[in-house]
Amino acid sequence: MLLQTGHTGFPGQGSLGDLAIFIQEIRRLHAFGRLSLRNTEHISIAHLYFRAGKLVHMVGNRGDVRMILADLREWTQAVVRFDRGVTSRDATLNDEHERLLDETLAYLYQRGLLVLPGPPPVIEGNLVASREAKQLITPWEWRVLTEAMRRVSLAVARLVGQSEALAVLQDILDDCSSAFPAFASLRIAPTGYLEIVDRSQLDRMSREDLIEGFAALFATCQYFCAPIVGEREAHLLIVHALQDVGPALVNLGVFSIDDALLAADNAGTWWNPV
Repeated sequence: MLLQTGHTGFPGQGSLGDLAIFIQEIRRLHAFGRLSLRNTEHISIAHLYFRAGKLVHMVGNRGDVRMILADLREWTQAVVRFDRGVTSRDATLNDEHERLLDETLAYLYQRGLLVLPGPPPVIEGNLVASREAKQLITPWEWRVLTEAMRRVSLAVARLVGQSEALAVLQDILDDCSSAFPAFASLRIAPTGYLEIVDRSQLDRMSREDLIEGFAALFATCQYFCAPIVGEREAHLLIVHALQDVGPALVNLGVFSIDDALLAADNAGTWWNPV
């Protein structure tokens, strides 16, 4: 729960559970400032500096950026504070570090430690049409969806073999885009998996339609595998391909586990790599 409010409706201070909300708002408002994270269980602190909503610098007492984010993955409690206008002269980070931050948010969400950010309000003149707001996929949810698509399509390609992979992935893409035309913007990467080249068409879809589209894509991948290895093994292939991003997909409503089909599988925590 947010503890206090900063200017322009921006949250000033909150807990670890609010971290994804803070970062979504920083990006949405193209804010300048410092996001400070202080672990309340053991001595650990991190400062994330943003310019126009972009992560540009990070410092902490755990080493470099990768070590700071690795440490953050183990946190369960924290005080989170954003100070607008507090900047750093250093600009040491790039899009790769933003991706690592999003992966860390996804991991904390999978652990049940973060509140899922809601869609930002749509501003129409002086009115905030929050009830009719078009629900959007957050940046870190995009990371989860695209990584899951890469893993699942790559698993399908490996199953059918190099000679058949291109044709099978194209068939999967054709089937999915027939129901969801915006998914025609996907392409087959040279290394043999599905990727998004132009997200503009997908960005015009509602959150509900995107979730339904990605759910259909993963179901189609499983459908194409079933005649080769059997229905149960095809489902298990998708489950194992997803690994640590699986719980986030389940929470998003993109993927579901068929417990009856996997009743004989004693894997327990199914999202662990095998």
